Amino acid sequence: MIHDALLTATENALNPQDRLKWLRSDRWLWFLAIAGTLLRLALIFGTRHHERFYDEQDYDSIGLAVAQGLGFKYGTFYTAYRAPGQLVFAGMIYAIFGHHPIIVEIAEALMLALLPFVCARVGRGLGLSPLLANLGATLAAFHPALVYASTTLYPTALTTVALTAGVWLCWLAIERDRMGLAIWAGIALGIAGSATTTFAPVAFLAAIVVAWKRRFKIAALVLIVGMAPALAWMIRNQIVLHDFAIATNGGYNLQLGANDQATPRSGNWVELTPDWTKGEVYLDHEEAKEAKAWIHAHPGRYAELVALRAIAVFDSEGKPRTEGLHSSRLAQLAAWSLLPIMIFGVIGLVVYRRHMLTWLTVAALGLVILSSAATIAKPRFRFPCDPLLCVFAIGGVARISGLKPYTE
Repeated sequence: MIHDALLTATENALNPQDRLKWLRSDRWLWFLAIAGTLLRLALIFGTRHHERFYDEQDYDSIGLAVAQGLGFKYGTFYTAYRAPGQLVFAGMIYAIFGHHPIIVEIAEALMLALLPFVCARVGRGLGLSPLLANLGATLAAFHPALVYASTTLYPTALTTVALTAGVWLCWLAIERDRMGLAIWAGIALGIAGSATTTFAPVAFLAAIVVAWKRRFKIAALVLIVGMAPALAWMIRNQIVLHDFAIATNGGYNLQLGANDQATPRSGNWVELTPDWTKGEVYLDHEEAKEAKAWIHAHPGRYAELVALRAIAVFDSEGKPRTEGLHSSRLAQLAAWSLLPIMIFGVIGLVVYRRHMLTWLTVAALGLVILSSAATIAKPRFRFPCDPLLCVFAIGGVARISGLKPYTE
């Protein structure tokens, strides 16, 4: 299959008259999956000696503890600071292959190969022609930030694939009125929420969308299956840490975005000096209290930050504090290249505002906007929504340029 796809790609490059036919075909999606994977693997091996971010060290350390059967532990302490999805994912790989973070990255690179197929089907679901749907899949396959994400231990890749698949499966379950598809949709959305807690409520919102279409059984399945991982994690936190919370980092993030030094793009630039000796649960509550006190004292300034951070969600460059590939000129150029996609993606959401896929996408994107506006805005928070926005961007361009998206 791989040999045939690459051979056909070469032949069609030499036959311009067949190029559009090739771009409309499923073989193009196989080409995207293969080429995108090779690009990600090349970057992984080319940057294998790069320095890890602090957050990545957490995922690595806790993932190793999971692999060793010690539970979600950081050092000698049980923790709920990081979402469990990526920790379980890394732990499973470490348990099978040993403690080799690069294998986690390779698995992420392979996982992202699913995006072209799912995005093309999302495009067809919107009513786009095979050519336009495949163009949306092309943007998703070579999304520079997602290519880079596979070189890290962040949960971006896992969240992205699960969220994109979950939105598509949820819409498909509505269209076909299939209980089995609803279960798979719930599983996918549940994984997305367990990998990145911002998306923990996405299954609940999706269930509301499904119920609006009077598919009540499907809505119930999406809700129960999709919210089960988050509920199980919160019960675990209550039992182990005596705190019925989805995470113990909310107070810290809120304080980062609610203080005299905070700006719409400050992110982690604000220096906080947390005292971890009393435990992360105590610290989380204390930081939340301090942040709320500041908000109460500066409501106007906080409202301004919230509004500007909501807009900053669509900024793909950010303001990285550490130097590296992500802060290079090439990375800045790639980030700016995403701005038109974001603009046209929003236009596409408006154009297709009555479509169920739009409602499901807005539910996920809305969670990112609300979370970022209230705390801190970073580009990687939005990246899991980008494959869907790529498809909507193509649809938006087609509509405003007068193309006929529903024809061959």
